[in-house]
Amino acid sequence: MLISKGNLLVSNLSLAEDFVFRRSVILICDIENKKNPIGFILNKPLEINLANIHPKISKKFKVYFGGPVDQERLFCIHKSKLKLKSSKKITKDLSFGCDLDEIITKTQNGELNEENIMFFLGYSGWTKSQLLEEISDRCWKINEGYSMDIFEKSEENLWTRLTKKMKGNSYIWSNAPENLQDN
Repeated sequence: MLISKGNLLVSNLSLAEDFVFRRSVILICDIENKKNPIGFILNKPLEINLANIHPKISKKFKVYFGGPVDQERLFCIHKSKLKLKSSKKITKDLSFGCDLDEIITKTQNGELNEENIMFFLGYSGWTKSQLLEEISDRCWKINEGYSMDIFEKSEENLWTRLTKKMKGNSYIWSNAPENLQDN
């Protein structure tokens, strides 16, 4: 199965014991020369906000745990129409990248809000063969029905919402507690 930029990886039950990736939804953002996919976990907010990271930013944007790689580095996903410097296109609607000086300026002038940008510390990365093996081992389901819905807020957890829509037996687990030992 091919992985493409803009696909969502939805963790399967086989990752229930993996503290980092259980109940994760990851947006695949880049596949360098069809190798080494990277993405960001969309549904794991941290206890800090952007104002905690940089003193020149007063707006308290949520910051998410993007993954276990390079956790001290700030990344962002944003709507492509923002046309931020040093961004790479994911799809026609989404881009990723982060020029901190530009983020500070555009935050101060009100161009950025939680409807058009998300911030992450760290990212998730694999070798192509590693991710293909994890998909083959049914650790991940691929949601190709990407949309800009990642910016829409919902009362229902993103992982639960996507799991209920996907085929297979994951629906049964969508209402189980995150830690299965609490069941």
